Amino acid sequence: MLQPGEDTVAKLGGLHKMMGWNKPMLTDSGGYQIFSLGHGSVSDEIKGIRSKQKTLIKINEDGAIFRSYINGKIYCLTPEKSIQIQQKLGADLIVVLDECTPFHVSKEYTEKSMLMSHKWAERCLTEFEKNNCDRQALYGISQGGIYQDLRRESCSFINNLPFFGQAIGGSLGRGKQQMYDVVSFTTERLKKDRPTHLLGIGGVIDIFHGVSLGIDTFDCVHPTRLARHGGALIKIKNRNSLSSQCKEHINLRNQQFELDENPIESDCSCFTCKRHSKAYIHHLLKARELLAYTLVTIHNVFFINKLMEAIRQAILEDRLDQERNNWI
Repeated sequence: MLQPGEDTVAKLGGLHKMMGWNKPMLTDSGGYQIFSLGHGSVSDEIKGIRSKQKTLIKINEDGAIFRSYINGKIYCLTPEKSIQIQQKLGADLIVVLDECTPFHVSKEYTEKSMLMSHKWAERCLTEFEKNNCDRQALYGISQGGIYQDLRRESCSFINNLPFFGQAIGGSLGRGKQQMYDVVSFTTERLKKDRPTHLLGIGGVIDIFHGVSLGIDTFDCVHPTRLARHGGALIKIKNRNSLSSQCKEHINLRNQQFELDENPIESDCSCFTCKRHSKAYIHHLLKARELLAYTLVTIHNVFFINKLMEAIRQAILEDRLDQERNNWI
């Protein structure tokens, strides 16, 4: 919307042609971006870190009014505008505009926000049908924060509207267990004949939990955000050989990799692992060479794609728990 603008993308043939990507694509509605403008990242918000510069001006039933971080211009993002933009961008899967509620707000605020998001969803659906060319599918979003009665109400609302798919959004709790509980409660109450998407979640262990609860698709900046900080995703067998403290990734900035001539993973066939060593990437990171972030990103995205491929095959062969042990 801000750069380069939906009209420019449309003139360039839509996102698929512009990016050279001929496979499925999902766009966000702007709801999470509105959250970020007012609260920073989810991680910062949960930790109580407040961004010094807020560019969100106001949210009401009309939409979200905010100041562009690029040129300071004031914009109003309405449900109708969100759908119009996504239709011009041309993604295969698009979602309704919603307010992503912060963790720290009261139940009263969460309920008010949920009801507003429901009204926005109805307006999105109406706008979507005006120019529906059968090349895009619209997802509704369940809200309600961590509160079961609100989640139940939101699921019922989404179930009763003719969406192609459904997504789980909003605050999922302070910690992983609360998140799993909220996702479990919500998926049990959403329609089983629709694809279900979990917004903003992408850790390896979280993906396995989500899949076991009935989640079909995920989106998250996790692989690329890790790469920007030198973090490379690795499988459990490669973790165990490094350190008992190692989580789902290694930090290639660490001094232990200065003379390590091995690839990130010896059994990985991505471009990075076939051509470059941990020592080389360590050097690039220390030198702040942009190539470093590209190489680690390539590995991390490849890693996640292989993970999802393995999960799909494991589901077909009814051995998801066994496959889980290969990764976490």
